[in-house]
Amino acid sequence: MKTIRILVLCLVTSFGYAQKKLSKTSQSIKVNKDVIVDLNTSYAEIEISTWNKDIVEVEAYIESSKLSEEELERALEAWNLKVDGSNDRVTISSRGGRAIGLFGENDYATVLRDLEFELADLPEIPQVVVMPSVPSLEGFPEMPEMPEMPEFPELPELPEGINTISFDYDKYQKEGEKYLTEWSKKYEKEGGKELQESMEAWARKFAESGYQEKMAKWGEEYGKRFEGKWAKDMEKWGEKFGESFGKDMEKWGEEFGEKFGEEWAEKMEAWGERFGKQMEKQAVLIEKSAKRAELMAEREEKIAERYEERAESMKERRAEMEERRNSMRDKRESILARRLESGSNSKVKKVIKIKIPKRAKLKTDIRHGELKLSSVIYDMSGDISHAFLVADNIDGSDTSINVSYSPVVINNWNLGTLNLNYVDRAQIKSAKNLVLNSKSSNINIENLSDTGIIDGSFGDLTISNLAESFKSLNLVLENSDALINLPKAVDYSMYFKGSRSKFNNKVTSQKTIRNYPNGQSSARNIIVNAKFSNVIMN
Repeated sequence: MKTIRILVLCLVTSFGYAQKKLSKTSQSIKVNKDVIVDLNTSYAEIEISTWNKDIVEVEAYIESSKLSEEELERALEAWNLKVDGSNDRVTISSRGGRAIGLFGENDYATVLRDLEFELADLPEIPQVVVMPSVPSLEGFPEMPEMPEMPEFPELPELPEGINTISFDYDKYQKEGEKYLTEWSKKYEKEGGKELQESMEAWARKFAESGYQEKMAKWGEEYGKRFEGKWAKDMEKWGEKFGESFGKDMEKWGEEFGEKFGEEWAEKMEAWGERFGKQMEKQAVLIEKSAKRAELMAEREEKIAERYEERAESMKERRAEMEERRNSMRDKRESILARRLESGSNSKVKKVIKIKIPKRAKLKTDIRHGELKLSSVIYDMSGDISHAFLVADNIDGSDTSINVSYSPVVINNWNLGTLNLNYVDRAQIKSAKNLVLNSKSSNINIENLSDTGIIDGSFGDLTISNLAESFKSLNLVLENSDALINLPKAVDYSMYFKGSRSKFNNKVTSQKTIRNYPNGQSSARNIIVNAKFSNVIMN
């Protein structure tokens, strides 16, 4: 009876947590065979395969075994997924947190992290006192009658572009026709001979009219009319105007000072103190950040010292690394299985499956998710961070992949550049031509068959087997441990240069090894430059 009850309970539990799946999109886009597929995603599992079709096929769905149907519908609606495509480029973007729309009201405190910086309120600015208006011009002395201006001789019709006439009357009085001939030449250029003759005729008429003398006489008469009685009346009016307007302005100034006086100044001072305190808090935060940076620098220095001290235990470490090499193949599959099962520890899983042409180029910006490549991918480039990269085959001279804070499992690496930053575990089963730049990362290469250029710092490097077919291996190591198993039956030369480093458990600054089992020199070479590192070569 107990057995029956247990089985019934298991069945109820299974039904309660059955996997639910809802489709987001399914579409096909006709493209060129060398189309660029651009991925910009977060919190999603991406699965990519290739086929012999000039079509990009996208299938996206959401699934969960922990959510109700209604909750899964809300999660599907909250998933911001966009697919834009043309013949040359297909862009797939996925936005949104791991479980947007799934949290209750009490859960938001743990999901959202708001940095609040509230500025103190400025004191209200007092209403500005209205300035006194300028008094009316009552009593302003009447303007004297203007004398009649002399008539200006009428100009001939001028062509478009000539807006001013400059005629030197005094120079004409001195030089006569000579000046007139020179002066009129510019009008010949503008309007021809006819205009030149018309302007000369006008100039003679202007000189004979006595216009200059008449204007001088008019100016004298104009000035006289503003003298005498009118000047006295104007002075008297000005004194009266100044006295009245000055009193109004003085009163306005006093009221303005009262409004913006001590009370407003005190409020402004209090606001300034509050604002200053908040700025001091920000300064403290900045100072803490600087201290953290100092601690990080100290930590790197201690790590360097620790690596030097660990040299004595390298024999035991060598055995451990050998054991790890033998068990890594089994571990890889279990690690992958656990990772795929746990995902991002979220209640819901978003999956995007993509099929692309064989010669398509893949560009990535992937965060907090997984990228699984089940076919050969050529000339892939981009960034992957806080995610998981699983690839069957990477190839192409333009390949350049940047991976940060993400486990890496690659079956075959044929050609290209791999940059690793803070990757705890990176495994490449077989590498042919590899350029690897590594910082604070641990790398295991099971087999290197052709060329390797590896630059690494603060990490472990294992090359379990350097194949007999290899051509060259160039290592630049700093604060690192390296284990390389060398081929036995081929000719090669090895050069080691060390700074505070060990080669096969002995402090070594320089060493050259010529391995010629066949009795002849070879073009195969190994070059190692090491600082604060331990290198073991078997």
